[in-house]
Amino acid sequence: MIYDYEPAEGEEEGDVSGSLNADNEYVHAKAFLQKSSSATGENLYDHLSDVLNKILSERPQNVIDFFEEYSRKIKERRFKSGLDHLEDIYVSRGRYVLSTKLMQLLKPIQLEEQTTMDPADLELADMTQNNMLQLLFYFEHVGLGLPKNEMFCLTVAMKKLVHSEPVASIRFWGVVYGLYDNYYIVETELKEEEYMKRNENFNEDTPLNIIDENILSTNVEIAHKVYEEDEITVRLHQLAREQQLGGEDSKFPRPLPPLPLNTYEKPPKIPPEPSGVGVNSKVYYVTTDLTQPWEQLPDLTPEEIRVARQIHKSFTGKLDQEILTYPEFPGREKNYLRAQIARISAGTQISPLGYFSFGVESVGEGDEEEPVEDEEVEGPKTSYKVNPKYEPHPLKDLVDESMSFWVHHTQYILSQGRNNWWSPAAEPEHMDEAEDEAQPEEEEDRPKAAGPEAETGPPLLTPLSEDAQIESVPAWSVRSSSKILEEFAVALVRSHLWPGAYCFATQGKLFQNIYLGNGLKYLVTNFSPTPLPPIQQDYPPGPEIMEMFDPTGAEEEDWRIAHLPKPKPVAEEGEEEELEEEEEEEDEED
Repeated sequence: MIYDYEPAEGEEEGDVSGSLNADNEYVHAKAFLQKSSSATGENLYDHLSDVLNKILSERPQNVIDFFEEYSRKIKERRFKSGLDHLEDIYVSRGRYVLSTKLMQLLKPIQLEEQTTMDPADLELADMTQNNMLQLLFYFEHVGLGLPKNEMFCLTVAMKKLVHSEPVASIRFWGVVYGLYDNYYIVETELKEEEYMKRNENFNEDTPLNIIDENILSTNVEIAHKVYEEDEITVRLHQLAREQQLGGEDSKFPRPLPPLPLNTYEKPPKIPPEPSGVGVNSKVYYVTTDLTQPWEQLPDLTPEEIRVARQIHKSFTGKLDQEILTYPEFPGREKNYLRAQIARISAGTQISPLGYFSFGVESVGEGDEEEPVEDEEVEGPKTSYKVNPKYEPHPLKDLVDESMSFWVHHTQYILSQGRNNWWSPAAEPEHMDEAEDEAQPEEEEDRPKAAGPEAETGPPLLTPLSEDAQIESVPAWSVRSSSKILEEFAVALVRSHLWPGAYCFATQGKLFQNIYLGNGLKYLVTNFSPTPLPPIQQDYPPGPEIMEMFDPTGAEEEDWRIAHLPKPKPVAEEGEEEELEEEEEEEDEED
């Protein structure tokens, strides 16, 4: 309404004509306010109506101070495009797919899956020791770890793995970064029944080595046969040539040297260790997406570890990727990943001194436990247990640069690619007793061929202070997470030999090993591939195959004169008469 309307000259307030003029002015004013903008198509009348309606609905205090703010918000809402749903409705495809996967991951485990397993067996796979959020708390103290959402999803994925696979114990091993995807890896120990099932298949596969040896011996026999045929052919050609040039006494052409014979003997194939023993004592599961199922990595063979030590290749994140290197790697990327995991674990799995011991024996109720002395067992000890009498070390000992309070608790991998030395001269274990009795006594009395000397690595629970340095750089470094709040500080040990391997320990009994790296060993210099083997000599060096300088004319003339037929010796007079008498006597006898 227009409250300050004044009547025109000659118009009275009560005049009807004046009221008509006021109505006309009101209509003209409203029409003016409803005039649309040429740019936006909106009008001021509707805008003011919306602003007043919003103010009356909310009734704020001191509305005059916020009138412009209300006007701005109303204008933004009106001029917002109807197709703009980025924040309200639209969800990108990546976010939608991820949310769908997370919903499947966050679903509770069905009761039917739990009832299929024995509850006593479920207690073996204790998930209380895998509180990833608690480990993240300590990892954040030293600046390590994964994002919080990944650690939570990792805990849920590990829990689902425990209920789907025959796992007795599980531990988060670490992450290996690849070119396209990253590998999340967990370390597990299977149940005894599963190891027995795997070893049954392992025993059935062992005769394959005998088949390979038979094939090799057959190829050697074929090679010898071909060699004999070639030697006969060469000899026939030589005889034909000698007949053309004047018989066997002719010196041209020279006899060809015999064909070379392959004397290479293939070294015996080193058998792999069975499941649950040595480098195959642990089973590893890997995934590139925590919302996807886990995939079990295959067991190791000595050849895979031997070649993995000679190459230096980054990971791509695809388990079935072909490995193109020299020497040729016998497997795919999943086999190479398994070999690198074994090497990293053998060199970087450490624990505080005294946390593990080689076994305890309980004497009785109320008595103290005494360590077991294995005097009858020969060789290095390969098993240990958690020491119940372990007392945590103070922080000053854990961060001691001498590294005397940290020990290795994983077996060393020998040059054969095994934890336990295998002697080629050892008799196979699958031989029957009847075959042993059938052997003649002479063979039993023969001395057995001595194989290579057995190799032994450093024993278990060896302090880190005995590790070799790398070009005057220590193999390990240690630091404290805080020098101000030492009561709550955490000790962190880092490996320089395998960058990405860490171990933290609190001032209590909690410690954890983790690996966050690209899975490659530290190199002091640039990587140089293994050179190709030298070319094998076909023939032994000798004058028949060696290159000679062409003789000069004088040398040829000297050689010709030296090879002229020698003249017959001249007989004396007495000797000539005796020869003539002998010839006459022979003629008379004839």
